[in-house]
Amino acid sequence: MRRTALMVFASVLLFSAGAAAQDLNLAIAPSTPAGAAADPPAFKGGLDYPLRVGISYQFTDFRNEDGMTYHNNGINTNLTGYLGHDFAIEADVTAGFGSAIHNYGNPLRPIKLNADSLFYGGGIRIGPERGRFQPFGHALIGGERLQFTQFSSTIGHNNGFGYQLGGGADIKLGPRAYWRVEADYLGTHEFSAYESNIEFSTGIAFSF
Repeated sequence: MRRTALMVFASVLLFSAGAAAQDLNLAIAPSTPAGAAADPPAFKGGLDYPLRVGISYQFTDFRNEDGMTYHNNGINTNLTGYLGHDFAIEADVTAGFGSAIHNYGNPLRPIKLNADSLFYGGGIRIGPERGRFQPFGHALIGGERLQFTQFSSTIGHNNGFGYQLGGGADIKLGPRAYWRVEADYLGTHEFSAYESNIEFSTGIAFSF
């Protein structure tokens, strides 16, 4: 009888200890409401796609000191490499095609020439690389090549200095696609004269 009573007492003691330990574990463990959203992932501060390649249609209005004016329609290609969220280096090549009226000969008479152009340069770009609307400004320096169909000592083809100042905006169309609009001042020095030219372009760009 005494042995049976001791066994019952020991069983009750073990059961009580187990229940107390379970209650203690429940008290220590933090409670999470059912269906609660998980903590958001940590913010990624690096550049997801640091390279951006653009191709655009470009219209250029050329005006030189001699009063000669003509227009080019062409293709602008651009490579931008972001070094931070608001600063990038940029390379640009633009090929343009058109025609011009030039007074030539003795006596002078107006003649129509094919007038092609090529700008190549590099520089800096400032503007945000995140968000749906991404305005930017840039400054590029390089060279300008003009080529006409008639060659002489004063008209034909020439390589000179060129620079580009302006800006625009990249408007996000998808995760890596953008619609680009841009307007620039193109300064050139050709045939021992300075030209003040205006450019407008629009096209698409992709990030990588």
